[in-house]
Amino acid sequence: MKNIIEKFYYGEIIPCEKPSPDTKKYKELTAHLIQTEEEIIQKFPDIKTQLEEYKDTLHQLSSLESAYDFCDGFRLGALFISDILNIEGKEKP
Repeated sequence: MKNIIEKFYYGEIIPCEKPSPDTKKYKELTAHLIQTEEEIIQKFPDIKTQLEEYKDTLHQLSSLESAYDFCDGFRLGALFISDILNIEGKEKP
């Protein structure tokens, strides 16, 4: 059985390609977003291209935020592990 580092090395763990949450709340919000978009396009058909550009830009921004959050969380986890493993010489609370 491969450990987590081997799985990551061989591409079996790809954090940026994780599936979307499979929750009722996520599905409800997605349906609401789609419905709202359809209503906007019905009321303002000329805005469709601009709305698509807005969504693409929002997706890019969200991807950057996710990458930042992943890296920040990974660093924080590493700091916890580092602190746990470096107990010698440290004062206990």
